Amino acid sequence: MADGALRITLGVYAAAKLAATARALGGSPEDLAAALLGQELFDREDFTWINGDPRIQTSAPADLEGACDWDAVRPEVVALIDETFGPE
Repeated sequence: MADGALRITLGVYAAAKLAATARALGGSPEDLAAALLGQELFDREDFTWINGDPRIQTSAPADLEGACDWDAVRPEVVALIDETFGPE
């Protein structure tokens, strides 16, 4: 398997789900299977993370400079959306 080629046999249900999902995404079942397997087998421990492990939150959202509570800014955001796209 030096070239990365792999032949697998799926059950009827898995093959149908894979084909339907690939069709909905506009790709081939083979490409979707490769992407899904790649995601499933990915192990963060195999890499050195330059800015630290992305799974570890280094600061609380409240510690971010200029951060605001959603309830405080929501009216302004909704007004901007209504002004840009019209009310609901």
